[in-house]
Amino acid sequence: MAFRFVHTADIHLDSPLRSLALRNPELGELIGNATRRAFVNVVDLCLSEQVDALLLAGDLYDGDQTSMKTARFLAEQIRRLDQAGIRVFIIRGNHDALSKVTRELTYPETVKVYGGRAEAISIDLGDRATPVVVHGLSFAQAQCPESLVGKFKARVDGAVNIALLHTSLAGTPGHDSYAPCNLSDLEAAEFDYWALGHIHKRFVSTGRCTIVMPGMPQGRDINESGPKSVSLVTIADDRTVHVEEKFTGIAQFERVVVDLSGIENWRDMATAPQRGYWRLRGKLQVPNILSPGFLSPAQHRLLGNSGTTLILSRPRPRTGHPLLVAPG
Repeated sequence: MAFRFVHTADIHLDSPLRSLALRNPELGELIGNATRRAFVNVVDLCLSEQVDALLLAGDLYDGDQTSMKTARFLAEQIRRLDQAGIRVFIIRGNHDALSKVTRELTYPETVKVYGGRAEAISIDLGDRATPVVVHGLSFAQAQCPESLVGKFKARVDGAVNIALLHTSLAGTPGHDSYAPCNLSDLEAAEFDYWALGHIHKRFVSTGRCTIVMPGMPQGRDINESGPKSVSLVTIADDRTVHVEEKFTGIAQFERVVVDLSGIENWRDMATAPQRGYWRLRGKLQVPNILSPGFLSPAQHRLLGNSGTTLILSRPRPRTGHPLLVAPG
């Protein structure tokens, strides 16, 4: 029988959404709890798909999180998974390596939080044909400049081997270097699936093994734009791996690009952002779209709280000519 799990990372629970758009009180009220609501979506997905496990590959919290409100929220979501018999495997990354909540919160037996030494946990699957082993290793400190791949336990022969690692890989613009490694390093370990975290952009490699950086379930500002998701993974008894992207975001950030080339008068320039907005609107499958520059407070209220909300940043002009200035 296949082993199925949800893989996510970089949830940054209760991290504030940092977009300038959130200076609008109505927007702040609407999506202020977006990271929590996205995590609820992740748990809902686990329950609806009846998976065997949830894998959290680092940065569950954002910094040295001490809020007991966050702890109570997480405990409730873990309880839902525990009652459904769904195992949870957690490693700590650079943002939550020193988190007091992770260290002090009492988890049920169905939850495994890996420490600073590598462990390989066998999962009791009853009479299923192929055993499963989940390898993990947490950051001991917030900084981790050396590779951790060589510290993992060896693969277990005859089992499906899954490993959790928080890593910047070979380096990505906009991200500091943490537990750096190459894809070839990961493939050499001969695990079936690497559940990665740290980089906030989705990446999937299906070479000698399956390597997945799931991105993050909820973006927090315009630099984390686009739809956000997790991975629903199925590993068959013959070790074939199927990875499916599942969208979880509550608020989606997008930029409106405004092309001002060929515009010669103020009136046309003033209406160009609206035209850019509607062009983008027609391309996206998002139930609710908020654009503070274009929609009135009454329109914001009419959108309500259901579905995914798109936050559009202030339009950026794209032209080789100086931007026109309205007469004073």
